[in-house]
Amino acid sequence: MTGTIFKGAAGTTYTLANRIGGGGEGDVYAVNEDSSLVLKVYKEAPNADKAEKLRHMTTLASDELQRFAAWPVDIVRDGSGKLRGFTMRKLQGYLPLHMLFTPMDRKKLFPDKGYNFLAHVARNLAVAFHKIHQAGIVVGDVNEANLLVSATGMVALIDCDSFQVKNGKRHHFCEVGMLRYTPPELLRRGSFESVVRTTNTDAFSLATLIFQLLFLGRAPFTGVNPGKQEIDEETAIKNHEFAYSLRNRNKRLFPAKNSLELSAMPAPVADAFHLAFESDSERPTPLQWATKMGDFIKDLSTCTVSKLHFYPGNLKRCPWCAFKHEANIYYFLDDVNINTPSQLTNIEHFINGFRLEQLNLPRLSGSYTYPGLQAQKIPARFYRYRYTNLAAVIVVLALLIVLAASMSFYGAIIPVGIALIRLVLRGGGKLKAELAIRQQALNRVSGPFNQVLKQYNYPPALKQYNETTNKLKNNIAALRKLPSLFVHLKKEIEDKHYQAKYKQYLQQFDVNDHTIAGFGPAKKKLICNQGIRTAADISKLKQVKVAGIGPKNQQLLFEWQRQMGTGFTYAPELDKIKHETHLAAESLGLQRKKLENEIRKEYTTLTNIHSGIRVSLQLLEHQYQQLLPKVAQAQLDLDAFENLVHWRIFKW
Repeated sequence: MTGTIFKGAAGTTYTLANRIGGGGEGDVYAVNEDSSLVLKVYKEAPNADKAEKLRHMTTLASDELQRFAAWPVDIVRDGSGKLRGFTMRKLQGYLPLHMLFTPMDRKKLFPDKGYNFLAHVARNLAVAFHKIHQAGIVVGDVNEANLLVSATGMVALIDCDSFQVKNGKRHHFCEVGMLRYTPPELLRRGSFESVVRTTNTDAFSLATLIFQLLFLGRAPFTGVNPGKQEIDEETAIKNHEFAYSLRNRNKRLFPAKNSLELSAMPAPVADAFHLAFESDSERPTPLQWATKMGDFIKDLSTCTVSKLHFYPGNLKRCPWCAFKHEANIYYFLDDVNINTPSQLTNIEHFINGFRLEQLNLPRLSGSYTYPGLQAQKIPARFYRYRYTNLAAVIVVLALLIVLAASMSFYGAIIPVGIALIRLVLRGGGKLKAELAIRQQALNRVSGPFNQVLKQYNYPPALKQYNETTNKLKNNIAALRKLPSLFVHLKKEIEDKHYQAKYKQYLQQFDVNDHTIAGFGPAKKKLICNQGIRTAADISKLKQVKVAGIGPKNQQLLFEWQRQMGTGFTYAPELDKIKHETHLAAESLGLQRKKLENEIRKEYTTLTNIHSGIRVSLQLLEHQYQQLLPKVAQAQLDLDAFENLVHWRIFKW
């Protein structure tokens, strides 16, 4: 659709540029006319109710609202006048919030962010909800995929066209939602149709997101049932089975092994979670959460081992270090243990021994001049030839004048004219011959002179010198990159092992044994027939298309996969990682030896070429000094004679 033109409500032109992203409902494009905006185009034109909702939403747009949401700014119509989408603020430098839930995603995308950053995002998230509620809007469809976060911790909500807004007495409902973020009172209804949501229902969703941030992706209603019966997440939410509860003495659901306990939280935060998850009313408001998170951040303690390990101030020791040392569970992956292997140390010391000496070549002048020289005296006979020629020409001219005056002398003039012309030709020929002799004399010395000049100013070995220099520079640069290449390879090794463990964890979730929103037996059969039987297999949808499973259904499957993955804890196989890292270091060590040998060889070649050029230049300069006075003298002699016969008529 790139290049398609839409018109805004006031006639503003919007031309689609490149596609930025999209989902089951529509696609988002950049806009040629305004780089600060993007345009969402629905795959199907909205119905009358949705169109009216969008028109009303554009009237609510404000600077404050757009700080925290990609809010509709202008509705757009196609060439036929149909409403097809809306424009909104372009969010640059933002990533999905769920990228903060897993240690590997945090390491890749937020490598310098620790637990304090998660708390900071939680506070900003609460502020965003508070500002949206102040505008009389209810988010409704809350999930970690339609929330974005920047590297500074700023939060922005997207898919705002699904929010619940009120126009007078009429509600434009939010009739979609994700199970994990839906409060029990709504789940019990069994449908979102015509349900009026409130800031209190949003408060449940907000509390769930804050819990996931503080508990590193773990959800409040997923855990382990010591009994035989499994309790699914929907049942747990409906029955207030808060797995981390410190108050419920009869609870059946408990945190998964190696999870952070609620007791690790300060009392005000723990109490807020109890209110949010064990009651249907009077849940903590976003403003209350913002205040609690502000206090929580102030009281965080700093670990002395890792710059990423911040933890609640009421704890006596760092829980992340405890998980690491006692259970081999890594909740934060930093680079404190990436040390340069011995095979790659002292590279700069080696390079310092091969400093490139700049080749500054002087240039010689090609001018045929030499101080103190004068043209040699021209023999007198050549002056006589010149004057004789001049006199003959004058006579010829006089005769021509007489001829023009009277034709009676025609017979006498012709013999005289012929004699004079012969005289001119005889004198002019001698001048021309002498001129040629002097030109030949110049050519005899200027040829060797110009050749010496060319070889001096453009040494033939200079091309080889430059080529060798470039090879040497490239090899030195490649040698310098080896330590950073090792860091990159080590991260790749860690990522490979992490993804293998994560895939292994997802393989335990069979699609037929779990509830997936929007997926009944028929759809499950479709994907199972294509080899998609577990949460791990969902990733195949990135390469494989399944008939009947479009973008919207794929999005539902990936959301389910992501939800199943939140219970994953990473216990790395350190010995295997260490072994593969050692092999990588050994391989780079061999590359280093090869590069160093090539550098030595090229440096020797360069030194020899450099010396050869210097010796050659000395010899050429000596030849130049010998030839320059000769060529300068020949040029002076030629110029002097040319001045003698400068009239063209004398060069016959």
